[in-house]
Amino acid sequence: MDSLDLLSSITYIDTERSIEAGEMKIVETECNIQLYKDTIVTPGTQFHVTNVWDISYKSFSSEARLLYLHTHRGVLTYMIYTDPDKFVETFKKLKNENY
Repeated sequence: MDSLDLLSSITYIDTERSIEAGEMKIVETECNIQLYKDTIVTPGTQFHVTNVWDISYKSFSSEARLLYLHTHRGVLTYMIYTDPDKFVETFKKLKNENY
């Protein structure tokens, strides 16, 4: 993907839990969801915009929110700490252009 075609991006936190030497270890990694004109890309998946039906979010504290990608493969959930309004609004404008 050409970064010039990037319409919007949002950072999410990927949390990996493991048990090492009898102790729980938690590793948090910052990753990005990138919205292009025809594709949404995450480090592990790529969806054509027509296969993403909606993007929504729910706040559950003053800092953290869950972002939901409603896709043809089900709903994917991402933990975010930034305001997703711009990302969601850009997606909805793009979807309205295509329909």
